[in-house]
Amino acid sequence: MEIYFAPMEGMTPSLLRNLHNEFFGGCDKYFTPFISTNENYLLNHKELRDVDPENNKNLTLVPQIISNSAHQSAEYLYMIHEKYGYKEVNINMGCPSGCVVSKAKGSGMLRDPDFLEDYMTDLEKEIKEIRPEGTFLPDISIKTRIGYYSENEHKRLTEIFLAHPVKQIIIHPRSRTQMYQGKVCMDEFRYMYEAFTDAGIGVVYNGDILTKEDYMRIAEEFPKLEGVMIGRGLLRDPSLARYIKGGKQADNEEYLKYMEAVLDGYSEKIPSEKNVLAKIKDLWNFAKPAFSENEKGYKDMCKADSVESFRVCMRQYVRNSRLF
Repeated sequence: MEIYFAPMEGMTPSLLRNLHNEFFGGCDKYFTPFISTNENYLLNHKELRDVDPENNKNLTLVPQIISNSAHQSAEYLYMIHEKYGYKEVNINMGCPSGCVVSKAKGSGMLRDPDFLEDYMTDLEKEIKEIRPEGTFLPDISIKTRIGYYSENEHKRLTEIFLAHPVKQIIIHPRSRTQMYQGKVCMDEFRYMYEAFTDAGIGVVYNGDILTKEDYMRIAEEFPKLEGVMIGRGLLRDPSLARYIKGGKQADNEEYLKYMEAVLDGYSEKIPSEKNVLAKIKDLWNFAKPAFSENEKGYKDMCKADSVESFRVCMRQYVRNSRLF
């Protein structure tokens, strides 16, 4: 079963993806944070950096788009393949962010199933029209939730996706209203899993995989999964994919070397020391649950007001805390 590193806006740029792959590996695919389509059919500077193959060497990358326009989606699929050579593009229908949902994008696509059905039908038509004879277009995978208002919407969503050519479905078993709170809805996930696998569509599980034990439970319960997608779990324990696949779990010194490499990378690429500190402290918000027995050390890190003072505090914190 494959392991995918989930895209997390602001947290998983090409810098972190490359360092993660270099230090730990174990991930079969990395996904870009979403590229928002627009009527100009242009990528902004951040999106260009993220998708540029030169910035993603030695790893398998899947660009992810977010859109509410079938025509724009088809054009981006064609452009991403023609310009950058990618063979798969993921369409994000799962992001629960308010600013995304308000534009009927991300999980906002799920709010009106009729709109979603029209989008999928139009996308299929647009792809056929844009494809000149013999032209290759990338495979389409979709990242979705099981509903917008409630988990009871999963059957209608399953019908819509089954009616259209999709290679793979990545399912987060929560509704949009749940955001990332409460229990994942496993009965509804099982329904979708069985329907899609019976139809020959690959299924990937996404949600609350924080430990090797979480992964083993999901893998045992759903043996036909093509993969799992992990986000927070890999920010907490960057060695998790390697560990799942039989490698060693990170120790304190390896963890520290990785975090120092990330800090150095941010310092090289971001001119403002204040912004560097903001980025690395955001990352540590996700990493902190891996450590215990040193709250004072963590508070000292959070109070650091320069890159070098942060580095000193980070070294002390990691070396004087219990990992996992």
